[in-house]
Amino acid sequence: MSATTFRNDIAAGIYAVLNTYATANPDRLQRAYRARPTGLPDLPAAFIDSRPERVTHGESIRTRTMAPTVVVVRNASDNLEDAEAFDILVDALVDAFTASPQFATGTIWDEMTVADEEYPVGDYLLPAVRFTFGDITIMEGRV
Repeated sequence: MSATTFRNDIAAGIYAVLNTYATANPDRLQRAYRARPTGLPDLPAAFIDSRPERVTHGESIRTRTMAPTVVVVRNASDNLEDAEAFDILVDALVDAFTASPQFATGTIWDEMTVADEEYPVGDYLLPAVRFTFGDITIMEGRV
C-alpha cells in the first residue's frame, strides 16, 4: 500500500477555503490558520481544530472517515454591531464552504453543523462558532 496524504489533503483544502475568504475579506476575517494557534492576536480569526477519524478495513479496502472542525473566534463584546458582523461572517463562511464540497480529490462532504460556543484565550472565554464537517470519506486500496 502506498502512503496516504488524506489528513494533509483535507487540512489543505479547508485552509484554502479559509485563506481565500480571509484574503478577499480582511475586514471580516482577519486571519486564517491551518492548525490551532498558540495565540489569537488578530480577531476575528479561524483555524482548523480537531480532525477525528474512524478507520474501517474490508477485503482489500481501507475506509477512512474524518469529521474535521473549524473554529471561528471573535472579540468579546456586547455591542450589537459586533454580534451582527460576526453573524454575517459565519453566514459568509457557510456559503464559502458550500461552494467547496470537495476538500481533496476523491472526497466530498455532505453534512455541516454550525454551533455556537466559547473559546478559551488566556483567562477569557471568547465567542466562537464551530463548523463540523461530518463523514468526509476516502476508500484506499489495501495490501
